Amino acid sequence: MAATAAPKKKPTLAEALDVLEGIFGAPPQPERIEDPLLDHLLVAVLTPHMGQPAARDALRALSGAFLDLNELRVCGLAEIEPFLSAVPAASRRQAAWDLRMALQDVYDGTHGLDLEPLRGRAPEDMRKFLKTLPNIHGGAAALLFQAAAGDDVLAFGTLEEHLLTRLGMLPRASSRDRVRAALERQVKAKDRRRFAWLCGAAAHLYEVDFDPKHPFCDLLVRVNAKELAVREAERKREEARRLAEEKKRLAEEEKQRKAEERERAKAERERARLEAAAKRKAAAEAKAAAKKAAEEKKRADAKAAAEAKKAAAKAAVEAKKAAAKAAAEAKKAAEKAKREAAKKAAAAKKEAAKKAAAKKAAKKKAAKKKAAKKKTAKKTAAKKTASKKAPAKKAVKKTAAKKTSTKKTAAKKPPAKKAAKKKSAKKAAPRAPSRVARKK
Repeated sequence: MAATAAPKKKPTLAEALDVLEGIFGAPPQPERIEDPLLDHLLVAVLTPHMGQPAARDALRALSGAFLDLNELRVCGLAEIEPFLSAVPAASRRQAAWDLRMALQDVYDGTHGLDLEPLRGRAPEDMRKFLKTLPNIHGGAAALLFQAAAGDDVLAFGTLEEHLLTRLGMLPRASSRDRVRAALERQVKAKDRRRFAWLCGAAAHLYEVDFDPKHPFCDLLVRVNAKELAVREAERKREEARRLAEEKKRLAEEEKQRKAEERERAKAERERARLEAAAKRKAAAEAKAAAKKAAEEKKRADAKAAAEAKKAAAKAAVEAKKAAAKAAAEAKKAAEKAKREAAKKAAAAKKEAAKKAAAKKAAKKKAAKKKAAKKKTAKKTAAKKTASKKAPAKKAVKKTAAKKTSTKKTAAKKPPAKKAAKKKSAKKAAPRAPSRVARKK
């Protein structure tokens, strides 16, 4: 932003107000001077969005639709927007927000919605109240205090003071009351509402940015506003600082670039050194690997030959062992066959001896049986002969005595039949094999 050369004759306060009226328009005028100050404020808040007549109509419609202004303060924005149809749709939500927040600011500052106690109060008292209206735009706030003070006195709030300071049009005086008195001589009673409306609306306009085409910025240039010189000096300082930082940045970048180049060259040298070392190491490792492979092959061949020799010796030993084992098994089989033959011969001989003994026992048994039968017959014949010769009583006694003796003899000697059986059993029992047969 560069300010153009200021003209020789600076614009007056009246000319500056004409420029501002071209930007913000004429201030809204009340239908009746006795209307509540709150109505003046709400019409002033809506006028920049929709014009003064439409603002009055919208306020009437809202007052009829809601129970009171306190209900309007707490309602939603969507409930207010239908009554602001004269406002373009893009800014309708903002207009509803400004209206509701104006009511909220008044409520926070007065603990109610009544501004009538402000009427007739000293401007310095009202300055303190102005700080409690953070959401009301400057034109409406300044107009409210001028309406409360009346046209007989210039309210001259902080907004008007700020703008005149920016334009360099604030009278020089030792106190605020004298400044107000000097301004009252310049701003007549009929123009005081206009003065408050325009100064309040433009108080903080283009404080940060700058648009050379805007009429207010052109006015700042024409009055050779001090803030332009300050901005220009700040711009030059900022530009010098930017250039110094850019120069420093370029120097740092160049320094960084050279350092990076040195680092890259160093890294390239290190990489080449490492590659050469790696190649030498790879060649040495390949040579060592070849040597190791040759030694491994030599050891493997020697080991294979030793293992082959060992395997041949082992095979010869195994063959010898197998032959010896076969011979031993053949000898063992021959001895076993011989033992089996001797065993069979002994069994046959034993069986023959057993049969012979059985036959001899049977003969002996038959002989004993025959002798016993013969003896029995002989005894029977003797009895018959004795019974014929002796008397009957003696014969009976003898017979009884004989029977008794026979019984005693029979008790002492086993019957012939049993004795014959015992003898046959003794003869039939096989004899133990001789010592020669046992050895075989």
